[in-house]
Amino acid sequence: MTPFQAVDAFLIIPFRILPNPAAGFYLGVFVLAVGSAVVGWWSKALVNYANRSRRRAEDGEAQRRSELSFQALQMNDKDAYLAQNQLAQEHYGNSLALAAGRGAALLWPGMIALAWLTIRFEGVPAPFLWDSAGPVTVFFPPYIAAMWALSRLSPKKPHNPFAA
Repeated sequence: MTPFQAVDAFLIIPFRILPNPAAGFYLGVFVLAVGSAVVGWWSKALVNYANRSRRRAEDGEAQRRSELSFQALQMNDKDAYLAQNQLAQEHYGNSLALAAGRGAALLWPGMIALAWLTIRFEGVPAPFLWDSAGPVTVFFPPYIAAMWALSRLSPKKPHNPFAA
């Protein structure tokens, strides 16, 4: 058994729980969408934890360099202003790259699920929908709803990109 076959055998389980194939399809897609959202949030939390000190350092350095550039501007030192501003932009760019990593960690399970759905159900129209509607059409609403629900469950902290 190949790794793909093992994953396929695991992912198809919720599709076969109900005796009605159409209901089983919708249940399977729903379970897959919610599961993908949960794994994505766990992945994001893991990446966030792993990059926490680096993110704080980049954000703090961006803030420090930004303040130094404003001080240089107030002292009419254009060269120092440009140098500090360039360094602040570099650190801010690094902070944005770390944020992009968190975003990728959030979305990769959904993309894997979509790829599996496409491979497994290629050419099969979704039951009770128009002919061109496939599993991707059915996947997105519960996936987006699950992502939204998980975002509401997460504790909210005021985000300051320049906080140390």
